[in-house]
Amino acid sequence: MAISEKKIYPRSRDAETVYLKNVVTDPGICVGDYTIYNDFKNDPREFQTNNVLFH
Repeated sequence: MAISEKKIYPRSRDAETVYLKNVVTDPGICVGDYTIYNDFKNDPREFQTNNVLFH
């Protein structure tokens, strides 16, 4: 069973953790279907901007 492409947050009431596949927009960045990312300091939806510096 695949995760909905619209589901960003895997846990309710946890805005620090996201499914990366549903927030990364660059087709050159490969992300697994169930890969999650947590960022307690910045908006985790900005993973691509804040963490993929040299691609």
